[in-house]
Amino acid sequence: MPTAAGPIEAAVVGAGPAVLLVHGTPGSWRQLEPLADALMAGHTAVLVSRPGYGATPLGAGRTPDDQADAYAALLDAMAFDRVAVVGVSGGGPSAAAFAARHPDRTAALVLCCPLAVDRFPVGLAMRVAALPGVGEMLTALMRTRRRRTLSDPTALEKLMRSELSPAEADGLDDDMRAAMVRFYRSHLDAPPGLAGFRNDLAQVRAGHRLVGDVTALTLVLHGDADTVVPVEHGRAYADAIAGSTFEVLAGASHGFLLTRSAGATPRLVRFIEEHP
Repeated sequence: MPTAAGPIEAAVVGAGPAVLLVHGTPGSWRQLEPLADALMAGHTAVLVSRPGYGATPLGAGRTPDDQADAYAALLDAMAFDRVAVVGVSGGGPSAAAFAARHPDRTAALVLCCPLAVDRFPVGLAMRVAALPGVGEMLTALMRTRRRRTLSDPTALEKLMRSELSPAEADGLDDDMRAAMVRFYRSHLDAPPGLAGFRNDLAQVRAGHRLVGDVTALTLVLHGDADTVVPVEHGRAYADAIAGSTFEVLAGASHGFLLTRSAGATPRLVRFIEEHP
């Protein structure tokens, strides 16, 4: 879609009040297809590829504030005046920035396991992976390995269980397996997104403030068994946003929208419907 911020890739499904879905790090609009499926019966789900991911060039917006303004430009081009906004993981900073910078256009804000850019340590492995040339090589190797894993039931089961909390691993069933395979394939179906990944690391290291003045009603969901983005990140957003609701999901990992979808997704949808 051509916009005032430049071309922005998005997928649109459903009909009704609009909900903007902002994916994590790495990813593309494909990452949140399961959530869009749950919304599309009563809403128009707008799945955006953040700058540097999918087909959206990094020039559309580097900082969380710039990306928030790019989303506003996308909504202008699509003639959506007001939306609920859902930011997941690395999409949390720009989703919160949208609510702060465009309050009249934000019906509600939902943050799921949101990354707090002011407190996420960028380790040596991440810094090495972001290096020119090294990142390309490692990404190619990882994508090849992931394709092999998806074709090997034993290796796939091991991978899934390694990413679940003990409670989730005990309850791993066919629905959860299918959701996780869909998530893995969403990354392989998209371009590598190294420009977006490198930029996300740069924004973390730049130390932006957590969030501006958000007046929209806000729900923050976070698992207490999240080893990727610790629950303290979600608590920091809840503390910074006046009147927000903070709900901790016991025993839930970073991927609770996949592993706890039976409880977490209806809660998210209900909150959005209560604040049109």
